[in-house]
Amino acid sequence: MIKNKNNMSRDHYNPYNHLIKARMKTPMQLFISYFLRGLLVVLPVAITIGLLSWILRGIGSYLYIDQLSFGAFILYAVAVIAAIAFVGIMTKGVIAQQILGFFEGIIEKAPGLNFIFGTTKDMTEAFVGENKKFTKPVIVEISEGVYKIGFLTQEDMSVIGMPNCCAVYLPYSYTLSGETTVFDKSRVKPIDQESGYVTKFVLSGGATNLK
Repeated sequence: MIKNKNNMSRDHYNPYNHLIKARMKTPMQLFISYFLRGLLVVLPVAITIGLLSWILRGIGSYLYIDQLSFGAFILYAVAVIAAIAFVGIMTKGVIAQQILGFFEGIIEKAPGLNFIFGTTKDMTEAFVGENKKFTKPVIVEISEGVYKIGFLTQEDMSVIGMPNCCAVYLPYSYTLSGETTVFDKSRVKPIDQESGYVTKFVLSGGATNLK
């Protein structure tokens, strides 16, 4: 038994594990994986720069997208997608991770920028990161006979002195916004559905079917 545990420990820390797993994926799955990894890096920076540009020069004026022809816009979109996927590939390397960490550290120390960048990064990781938050759909009893559908984001609220409570994000229909509410755990029940179907069901106002 000890030998098996040691073997498992060595396998867990094998620096080539990600390469072995990568070979088991199809080319499309591998591309999507790298694209999402790149998105985690690019999106927070892009949104931060975009918000600053909007404040200084106005919405959309810095890219002049409205002046591009349809063909040029398609090439631009393909180039952006390919660049994001390339960033995802580069983040596999140790040196690239150190460089990214260095620049992220600079941004996070800048007053104002740290809030925009940090919030955007956390939101991006919640949706497409390896530790996605919105993967546990639940139904919550708001009052007697009234229920809402949401996603469990924190299973324990002991940090604020409420160990018997949990945090649930309740999305609104026909919008990308929602609210985070703390409920007693007895009022929260898991839903045996894929999170993607539940998201569509809630955002469509119940117009789509659950599987």
